[in-house]
Amino acid sequence: MDRRLTTEEIDWLRKLRDAQAANQPLRDIPRSVQRRLTMLACAEFKGRGEYSITLRGRDELLDRDLESEVR
Repeated sequence: MDRRLTTEEIDWLRKLRDAQAANQPLRDIPRSVQRRLTMLACAEFKGRGEYSITLRGRDELLDRDLESEVR
């Protein structure tokens, strides 16, 4: 689990995952969040201002969900 990700960044990862599952583009991500998620390889730029979640981003969300179930 990547402890460098903030709560806001995790929330945006969840929004990216949900948007991708619904086949809807998500374009209104704050620039600072875009930068961090792409830098940490949790999201990728798709073009025309669209981003999508990567496998690493999905794994991060799964790890966090599993950790919250254990507590």
